[in-house]
Amino acid sequence: MHIPDGFVSAPVAAATWALAGGSVAVALRAERRDPTPAPAGVLGALAAFVFAAQMINVPVAPGTSGHLVGATLLAMLVGPWRAVIVMAAVLAIQAVLFQDGGLTAFGANLLDMGVAGAFAGYAVATLVARAVRGPRGTAAGAVVGAFVSTLSAAALTALWLALSGLYPLRGILPVMLVSHAAIGLLEAALTGAILVTVLRWRPDLVAGGDGASGARRPAAMAVGLFAVALTAAAFLAPFASSLPDGLERAALDLGFAARQNPLVASPLEQSPLFAALGSFAPVLAAVVGTLVVAAIAWAAARSLSKAGDVAHR
Repeated sequence: MHIPDGFVSAPVAAATWALAGGSVAVALRAERRDPTPAPAGVLGALAAFVFAAQMINVPVAPGTSGHLVGATLLAMLVGPWRAVIVMAAVLAIQAVLFQDGGLTAFGANLLDMGVAGAFAGYAVATLVARAVRGPRGTAAGAVVGAFVSTLSAAALTALWLALSGLYPLRGILPVMLVSHAAIGLLEAALTGAILVTVLRWRPDLVAGGDGASGARRPAAMAVGLFAVALTAAAFLAPFASSLPDGLERAALDLGFAARQNPLVASPLEQSPLFAALGSFAPVLAAVVGTLVVAAIAWAAARSLSKAGDVAHR
C-alpha cells in the first residue's frame, strides 16, 4: 500500500511528514533512554530482512498481489518504537532508490505501515497475550495483530487520499478494506510462521507479548538475519509477482491510477550498469537496496550510543 507521488495533496503531505518526523524523533529518543538498547547490528539486520521480504510480492487474490510489511513482527521482536525506526529506514530507501512509495507521500506511508502498523499490531498482540499466557498467546496475538495492523494501515491510506480530494472516503474505504483483507491474511500467516519459529528456537529474541527480550549472542543473530535477507533479495525478489498490490488495484478499479506522478526517476534504473545487466538488474537492485537499508538502520542505532556504551554496537 505504498502511496506514490501524485496521490496526496500538498497540505496532507506536509501534515503527514510532520507527524511522521515527530514519531521518528520520539522513537529515537525512547531508544536513547532505554536502559537495555538494541544492538545496532540487530536493527540493521532486521531492516535488511524486512526490506527484502517487502520485495517479494505473491498473488493473494485474482488480479492482486501482496507482501509482508513486517511492522507487527518487528514490534514483537524488538518493541514498537524500534519497529518505527526500522520501518523508517526501509520505507525511505524504497522511496529514494526505487520510487516504491513517493517522496511526498513518505510521511503518510510511514504513518500507515510503520507507526500504525507497529502500534496497532502490538496493542492487539499484547491484549491477546494477556488473555492467553505463554508462547501460544504470544504467537496468536501476533497473528491477530498483524491482520489488524494491515487493515489499520489500509484505512489510514484511504483517509489521506480522501483528505487530498482524490476519492470520497465512503467510496475508497470499503474498497481498500476489502482489497487488503486478503493481504492481511498473508501478513498474519507470515508473521505467525516466523514468530513461531523464533519462539521455538530463540525465545529470548521476542520482546512482545508477555516478556522483554534479552537476546543472547546478538552478533550471531545479526549475521544470520543479514544472510537470510541477502539470500531472499538475490534469489527470491527477482521472481516477485508483477500483479498490482492492494492500493494499485484500488486505483485501477476506481480510476485514479493515472494520477501517479513520480518526482524523480529511480537512480538505479538510470544507472548505466543497471541497464547493462539486463535480466540480472533486479538482482543487483535488490541486493544494493538490502545493503543500503541495513547500513542506514545500523548507523541510526549507532548514533544513539553514548560514551562508553557498547550496547548499540
